[in-house]
Amino acid sequence: MNVERKLTPKAKHLREIAGKGGAMGAVARLSRYSDRKGAVLDVGVNRGTMALYLCRLFCDMPIHLIEPIPAQCTYVRERFARFPTVKVHQLALSGRTGKAEFQLADHTGSSSLFTNIGEEAARHSAHNVEKTIIVDTVRLDTFRSREGIRHVSCMKIDAQGSEHDILSGASHMLDNHDIDIIMLEWFAVPHYDGVPLLDEIWSLLRGHDYFLYDLFPSRRFHNGQLRFGDAVFISDRFRKTRLPDPDTRLT
Repeated sequence: MNVERKLTPKAKHLREIAGKGGAMGAVARLSRYSDRKGAVLDVGVNRGTMALYLCRLFCDMPIHLIEPIPAQCTYVRERFARFPTVKVHQLALSGRTGKAEFQLADHTGSSSLFTNIGEEAARHSAHNVEKTIIVDTVRLDTFRSREGIRHVSCMKIDAQGSEHDILSGASHMLDNHDIDIIMLEWFAVPHYDGVPLLDEIWSLLRGHDYFLYDLFPSRRFHNGQLRFGDAVFISDRFRKTRLPDPDTRLT
């Protein structure tokens, strides 16, 4: 990471990203209230679509892109080489530090630490595992210490079912409200074997005094039942000290 000059987020980027709506639109709106301290994390970068938005919203801060698939890491390093604040890490955040089998899917974005061989997961996930690889796994609390990160202004997680495990590995950070904004993907029904669903993620975060800021359903089955979506959570500290008063009308 080479930060030689102070960059400033552009108002037009904030307007454009906020105008897209959805979870990233919510993050764009919340970024207006960030104290611009600490770092930004994108966990499960894949090709970097969301990372590009984060780089525009938080270009004045160190940004860590985390992705376990070697080929994706190579692509992301090349794509984001022009951003002086970006550092790419080839690893998977998890509930424990060590090594684990990672399932590479025929649709790369569906690759996961979780399998999908059970009847329900196989029916809902609509992908096949081509091969498994061994990846390094690190708890977020450990990663934070290794990288010297004191605070995280925003963290996006799209880890195909590992969201709950990743948050479990950040108990110290969550207890101290060292993460302001969390954007994550959730499942309403199992798309992977044994994957924690939305209610479990919500319960974990509420246990650390994090509040749901907004919920964004993405896909439904033909019968109308929710499949998965995104959510944005904020710490109680951020809610009380950075957000405008909830009864104040914003222009």
